[in-house]
Amino acid sequence: MDTQISVGTALVGSTPIINTTASAIGIAKTGATIGSLHGAAHASATAAWVGFGSMKVGMFMMGAFPVIGALLILDGICGRDYGSPLIDWYEEAWRQYEAQCELEEMKKTVKVDKDHQVRAKTRASSLAQLDRQFRALEVEHELYLLKKDMGLL
Repeated sequence: MDTQISVGTALVGSTPIINTTASAIGIAKTGATIGSLHGAAHASATAAWVGFGSMKVGMFMMGAFPVIGALLILDGICGRDYGSPLIDWYEEAWRQYEAQCELEEMKKTVKVDKDHQVRAKTRASSLAQLDRQFRALEVEHELYLLKKDMGLL
């Protein structure tokens, strides 16, 4: 398992781990062991123990750890390269989606016979439209050759 996902999983489950650890070895400011306290006193003493004396810092840390862990898990499983920002990965995925949509639109302008005679369905009214039709025909032919090489036809 990836270390990033392992750390994220530990952080997501950190609240019970923190509570157990504080109950086992923590000591409140009053001198009582945290394990002997119950209810709000236990929660306050645990937060202060985690926050090195500050209950506010402890509550923040106990609330932030699971969120940070979830983000680490999501970052680890999204399949991007290590070190690349998440926004770059998202933009690349969006570009690939747009290219796939454009390819599907181009395929709609192409007609393929059973003998793989590829013809444009419409007559081009501009050079740009003619270029799009040509690219669609070219892509369709490349897919045919790939399927033929793989033995799918």
